[in-house]
Amino acid sequence: MKKLLFIVPLAAFAALWFVNRGNAQEKTPPKYEYAVLKWDGPDRLYYNLPDRFEMVHLEKQGIKIPGDAQNEEWCLAYGANQLSREGWEPISFDSRRLLLRRPK
Repeated sequence: MKKLLFIVPLAAFAALWFVNRGNAQEKTPPKYEYAVLKWDGPDRLYYNLPDRFEMVHLEKQGIKIPGDAQNEEWCLAYGANQLSREGWEPISFDSRRLLLRRPK
């Protein structure tokens, strides 16, 4: 009788655990769209977005790069800040490019 009182709750617990496994994960993964921001020169940025491509000269737009800043880093940070206003978030980068994504 004592064995039965131990085995029945243990079996019930095991059955419930196997039935409820995996419910914490989402059924469908979130869908994203991706973009690339590329620095290509002293003040030139390329925006490769899903719906358009833009080449931008920052100085022609009136953007002044600080004299003691490194052009590459400053321009990429400026471009990332501009795209973040549209919901983009950086997920990967190298010395000249940022890969960004946002939910569809």
